[in-house]
Amino acid sequence: MDHQVPSLKAALGRLYTNLQAKQARGIVPYQVFRSETEALGLSEEARGRLADALTEMKLRIGEPPCRETERAPAQGLATSPRVDAARRLLDRFADSAGRVDPRAVAGVVRLAGLSAHEAEELRSGARISDASVPAPHDAPQAAAQSVPVQAAPVAADQLERAVAAARKVLAEDRFALRPAKRILTAEEEVGLSVLLRGGLQQAGVEPTDEELASLLPSDERRRARDCLVLHNLGLVHSLARQFTDQGLEYEDLVQSGMLGLMRAARKFDLRGYKFSTYATAWVRQMIGRAVADEGSAIRIPVHMHEVMQKVARTERSLLSRGLPIRAADVAVACDLPVAKVDKARLLSRRTDSLDRIINDGVHLGDLLEARTAIPGVEGTVIDTLTARELYAAVAALPERFARIVTWRYGLDGEPPATLDELGKALGITRERVRQLEGKVRPVLELAFTDPAGTPYLTLHRMLTDKWTTASSSNAVHAIWKDLANPDWSAGVGALRAFRGREGDRFPGPDHREGTFPLGQWVDEQREIAGLNGIGMPTHRRVVLESLGMEWQRAPRPIRKRRVPRPATPPAAP
Repeated sequence: MDHQVPSLKAALGRLYTNLQAKQARGIVPYQVFRSETEALGLSEEARGRLADALTEMKLRIGEPPCRETERAPAQGLATSPRVDAARRLLDRFADSAGRVDPRAVAGVVRLAGLSAHEAEELRSGARISDASVPAPHDAPQAAAQSVPVQAAPVAADQLERAVAAARKVLAEDRFALRPAKRILTAEEEVGLSVLLRGGLQQAGVEPTDEELASLLPSDERRRARDCLVLHNLGLVHSLARQFTDQGLEYEDLVQSGMLGLMRAARKFDLRGYKFSTYATAWVRQMIGRAVADEGSAIRIPVHMHEVMQKVARTERSLLSRGLPIRAADVAVACDLPVAKVDKARLLSRRTDSLDRIINDGVHLGDLLEARTAIPGVEGTVIDTLTARELYAAVAALPERFARIVTWRYGLDGEPPATLDELGKALGITRERVRQLEGKVRPVLELAFTDPAGTPYLTLHRMLTDKWTTASSSNAVHAIWKDLANPDWSAGVGALRAFRGREGDRFPGPDHREGTFPLGQWVDEQREIAGLNGIGMPTHRRVVLESLGMEWQRAPRPIRKRRVPRPATPPAAP
């Protein structure tokens, strides 16, 4: 069966290519479809499923010739309930003469979710006003959208009148006291957009921000853009009031909305909705992004900010209807996972900065009570013991590494030294200081991760180990180089990932962590370590013991119990 799948896919690909070549206006004649599918040996049911699949791929199959006379509703044949419902819906769009627009037919087909056969049945019983063939129901881009009442004019003579009206507005604004209070008409908005783009010849070319920024203030294109923005300031203020109390001042909201309004003026299309309808989406988007980016001390991504707003709106709606607002209820109403609703609620908590100025230079942090000004005795003792262990561990390092750690981190009470200062004091370059610091830091960190809890003794054993002294005269370099070994680091990383996922369990002999044979690697390390782990270098043993590795213990010697001998009886007199 497996060898038939590639051949079937290839045959379907060739079928789709042939049908595309023979289609006309998105419709394939039924006879062509039947002749092409006969070679595949499909049944009528399979051929119907294939036709539906091709319809979803924007390739409709025409009706059989024998069905042209059967689909007329006058013959009283049974129709599907969906077609009846769609026909009743289509009757609402009929005019006084009973005719419907092709766009209405396409919209009803799309809303009702009719198949190709059902759509043809609906069209056959409808009186369509236009004789042209409407676009298929599965091509939403080809379906014409409804035009608003105040649609922008697009004819050449109308564009000329719109430009004349726009220039009249520019002339009147010079003497108007408050020009922003005047609401522009659709014709004036289209004329200003044409002037903004450079005239009738450039009406279809969208200008760029750099192009508009290079214009002089007295240029007609610049004045047209400013006029279009000025007369729609009320739109920005009305939308900005919807985003108050979300972390930004009203002036900042208006400023962000102005940026969206200027972008809408640059991208405004001459056909379609009124400018205020088109600009609303841009203004709302820019204000929403400003609130998400700058509305809180902790920046929240824009997509998560939209989820938070959706959850908040749903909670208000549920409360207004007297319903509970538990996480599960809100998740069902929002169509979101419960975990995402909980995360949105957590992020919705208000945060503030302690550096925010309240009044007269007073910061918010100055008004808060310092509840932990004096540390507790336990904290002081722990800090003292930790510092003592750190000093003892640093003292166990070689002299040059000890000086680098002490001066670099200010362990001697002085401010931390820079790489340049350390290089000058040691007579080496700053890059060499950085390399030495990178080598000694993981060795110190490893000493403090020893489960025994004695960093100084652990570090001393690591530096004086026989393996370390035999491999190199520089013990720190030898340990750092061995820890960076690719095989060793890959095994440690795989074991750490396994332990983090499985807890206290250890991998079996055949376990593989990804592509790494972790079970085999663990057995090899135990075999190398031997009894009590003494066969492995100290630094490797510390790493594996910190991950919970246990070694085979040597059997304790059996001590024979001393059997008391009976006392010798005294000799007879």
